Amino acid sequence: MEFFVFRLNKLKILNNREWGPGELKLLSFVTGQDANLPVLDDLQRITDEERKKKIIQAAAQSVLSSKVLMQLDNVKDGHLMTFGDTGYALYTANKIPLSFNWSLMLFEIDEDINNLGRRVDGVISAPEFDGFVANVLILSSASANPAAAGVAIAKYIFGLVADTMIENKDDQIGLAYQSFNMFEHYPHGERKRDDVPDLSNNIRIDYSIFGTKY
Repeated sequence: MEFFVFRLNKLKILNNREWGPGELKLLSFVTGQDANLPVLDDLQRITDEERKKKIIQAAAQSVLSSKVLMQLDNVKDGHLMTFGDTGYALYTANKIPLSFNWSLMLFEIDEDINNLGRRVDGVISAPEFDGFVANVLILSSASANPAAAGVAIAKYIFGLVADTMIENKDDQIGLAYQSFNMFEHYPHGERKRDDVPDLSNNIRIDYSIFGTKY
């Protein structure tokens, strides 16, 4: 048997984009090559276009359901957010993935977190989604690996959520995209990094990976 966990241990916010203490929302997606979207395996053997579209919609819903959404209150410039002595598990699995992708977004939106969650889940109803489905169908036809479609879906969903949530640049506090693979980044099942800057250079991230066979 195997066990795998990817944890967020600490976040440091350099600038909260507010005049005083602010209320931040954190949104995280973890998607893996062999740990997510098994429904896409059917894309290669099904010929009916409508059924294929429904499979892609189901895969997109699977990505959305894997999200972690939380609220961070009373956040000031230089705020240090710790997650206890164990960290917070953003992703766990009973198999060590060969690779996975992580997307993290921090933003300042004065909206109830439950309403925000429903709005995030509703992005697949956006008009742009139908055009994206067509592109995934082309990609899945050209590739024998359904994981390629899975990665495209995950990237699209996160990008659409980011565009939907962030109404102007001042709303964005931090944004991170990272890709990991077992051979380079956790060959012995473990990895721990501290003070990793995000793309905006406004937050610092401490995370850890732990995988074991038993």
